Amino acid sequence: MTRRRPEHDIQVKIVNRLRGEFDAVVAAVPNGGRRGKLEAVSLLEEGVEPGHPDLIAYGREGRTLLLEVKAPGGSLSPVQRRLIPDLRERGFPVAVVRGVAEAVAAMREAGFGPRRAPTPEPMTEF
Repeated sequence: MTRRRPEHDIQVKIVNRLRGEFDAVVAAVPNGGRRGKLEAVSLLEEGVEPGHPDLIAYGREGRTLLLEVKAPGGSLSPVQRRLIPDLRERGFPVAVVRGVAEAVAAMREAGFGPRRAPTPEPMTEF
């Protein structure tokens, strides 16, 4: 039997849409999931920050946006309720989104432009 993972499914759709539509590098922060105690300790030692938003979008000229993905009806954990305001106070924009439309709106509001067309390869033969 498999566990339902609605946030996972939403996040996959968000990543696909943002990567296709915006001029941004969109990266996941794999903080979640069930882990054994030894692995959890190891990850904390490596710098995993509990409560860190799920996605980071890197744009041009240092533009960033952190996205916390929640399933409809989901709520922030206590550690997220502490960390997200701290990140915002430090000048990092953080959006809590519950679907693709909210993620797209947050990217536009943060000033991310459309995906650029690939640069054609220079001609090397005449």
